[in-house]
Amino acid sequence: MDFVQYKCPCCGAALRFSPGVQKLSCGSCGNEYDLETLRQYEQEERGSGRENGQELNWEYQKEAQGAKRTEEGKYICPSCGAEIEADENTVSTTCPYCDNVVVIRASATGIYEPDVMIPFQIKGDQARQMLDNFCRGKRLLPKNFRDRSYLKNLKGYYVPYWLFDCDASAEMSFNATRSRAWSDSEYDYLETSYYLVNRAGGMEFYHVPVDGSTEMDDDTTESIEPFDYGALTDFNPAYLAGYETDKYDVDAKAAEGRAKERLYRSAEQVLRGTVSGYDTVAVKHRYLDAKNGKVHYALFPVWMFETVYHDKKYQFAINGQTGKMVGELPVDTGAFWRYLCGFTAIGTVICSILGILLFGGVL
Repeated sequence: MDFVQYKCPCCGAALRFSPGVQKLSCGSCGNEYDLETLRQYEQEERGSGRENGQELNWEYQKEAQGAKRTEEGKYICPSCGAEIEADENTVSTTCPYCDNVVVIRASATGIYEPDVMIPFQIKGDQARQMLDNFCRGKRLLPKNFRDRSYLKNLKGYYVPYWLFDCDASAEMSFNATRSRAWSDSEYDYLETSYYLVNRAGGMEFYHVPVDGSTEMDDDTTESIEPFDYGALTDFNPAYLAGYETDKYDVDAKAAEGRAKERLYRSAEQVLRGTVSGYDTVAVKHRYLDAKNGKVHYALFPVWMFETVYHDKKYQFAINGQTGKMVGELPVDTGAFWRYLCGFTAIGTVICSILGILLFGGVL
């Protein structure tokens, strides 16, 4: 015969059946549970093995592969006839001899063509003014920021993205507590009640974005979101003129993991928003079952500024459609210490003056 021991879900101590209340009672924390509650809890525990849900199967809108190149790995500028170096990810670039924009059609057409794109809405002058306004007044920036020479390094890029669509069924459970406190003439009391809260729902996800470039930090690209999908249009190479464009170097299969995590976070945010009236709420289990998954290849506009200062790379980005800015700028350590010493000296002088005024020159 197999023996079963029931343990308290709150503190882990052994439970005993109390005939008076017809419930299982915990002698350690004092909680009581009816049999149906424990049965649901055990089902929840057994279901925790589904934590990550099933594998999501995605239907790729195009079979995406790398672009073909000439044997020498070069392209010919149609304007001046000069040879242009470009790697297999280059979609458009600028000729270094005549300064004309060259669209690498081997990468930009056929099976390598993106499904959709969003053209630039923020012009170069606007982006430079936005970055200049952001940097203005920040006295701890390096010298090239103070003389504004950095503005020439701001460039417009079409960043490759993967867009994930699916229908999903989400199930989540939460550990929640509710507490109340009171006192009498002798003691202070704190009573904490523990709850297992379950939520489930169906959701539709449309164009969950994951950037397909290793050059772009994932946190940066997520921070300049959202893009307005109302401006999505079919891919047209004419939109690439005047901007740098690279094909993805993170394929859709590699991007699936980040897409799945974003699906989970979105589902958790929606379901967590329906749990109210508790003092604390923590996710216990989560499960997501998705179907009808589709993946689209897209290009989105981003103004990028990159610099290296003291061997550290700094990246600043502006959403080329909405103008949203994000990024980190370097700090001139020499200027920092000069300002710190200056403020310290000023503080010392002020304290001395106050001492003279208040204490007759005796500090």
